[in-house]
Amino acid sequence: MNKRVYVAVSGGVDSSVSLALLRDKGFDVTGVYFKTYKPDGDITYCRQQGLDAQKVCKTLGVPFKVFDLQDEYRRQVFDYMINGYKSGQTPNPDMICNKEIKFGVFARKAFEDGADLIATGHYARLRINQNDVLLMQPEDLRKDQTYFLSQVNKEVLSKVIFPLGDYTKRQVRYLARDYNLHTAEKKDSQGICFIGREMNVHSFLQTYIPKNKGYVLNLQGDIVGEHFGANLITIGQRRGFTIYPKYQIPNMPRLFVISKDIYKNTITVGTKEEFEYMQSLNRSLVIEDLNWISNPPDEKRKYRCRIRHRGKMYDCSVKFLSDCDALNRQNMQIDFQDIPYAPATGQFVAIYDNNICLGGGVIARCLNS
Repeated sequence: MNKRVYVAVSGGVDSSVSLALLRDKGFDVTGVYFKTYKPDGDITYCRQQGLDAQKVCKTLGVPFKVFDLQDEYRRQVFDYMINGYKSGQTPNPDMICNKEIKFGVFARKAFEDGADLIATGHYARLRINQNDVLLMQPEDLRKDQTYFLSQVNKEVLSKVIFPLGDYTKRQVRYLARDYNLHTAEKKDSQGICFIGREMNVHSFLQTYIPKNKGYVLNLQGDIVGEHFGANLITIGQRRGFTIYPKYQIPNMPRLFVISKDIYKNTITVGTKEEFEYMQSLNRSLVIEDLNWISNPPDEKRKYRCRIRHRGKMYDCSVKFLSDCDALNRQNMQIDFQDIPYAPATGQFVAIYDNNICLGGGVIARCLNS
């Protein structure tokens, strides 16, 4: 009997081709579209995505199902994002969506419904050997999504297929045309799905987080401007604040957010040179809520890590903190050889051993040298 695979179909080209490839390999595939939460109640975009996913399944002659995950998505992704910003952190809803929804709720519902495996259109590769699970970067490094998968549970990944891991995006488009899929030329989705293309994150957050006017400081501590909430601003940001006219000069350089004080509701800004200097003092991070897909890193070895999707890979070493539980090892210090760009609490760190993503954790604090 062929294994039953539930494929998450979003209505995009990647999931469409993933479904087609698995069908042609002989798997008993079912396309599953899941409804997610839209805070403004406008489900036009979601409805169109669902119709596109259904049309793909019809074209390929495979069953189609819909899972309603709106409530779980609201609680686990939307609320997480809003609460994270309220507390002054920089949350990553895409990371949590993968962990809690795609490889959490969807996976559980799929297995309860009779699936043996699940599949998605992520660009990543898996090697599974008995109890060992290796999450590896894909052929197309420009589409590498292993960062977003670094928090996924190891046991779940052992029952996952990533059909696109050995393909480039261009090849996927060609395959979609060969399969006569109407999604072949469809643009990739961008940004956070419940915000949409028309609105930026800052404008969206102001709808749910009240404005809280505060002061902008320079490195000398002078009040030079105003902002509407330190919790809405992240390190490295170049907008979201205004400078008083008397502090503006001709050909004034762009200013960067260097630091923020949530309790005083102030932010400190500076020029690019000042920002880079202050960043140079932060060569270490403490991360917590660790998740290991492969064996935890060895303190005696060197690794690479990244702190944002498709961000720069940094050479680093790691150290488990002495005050953490020796068995659970839920806190780790990461020491960078280079200066990481604008790390912020709440962001996630993924750690790599060559092309293998070992896992990672969330930034709890930055350490000054």
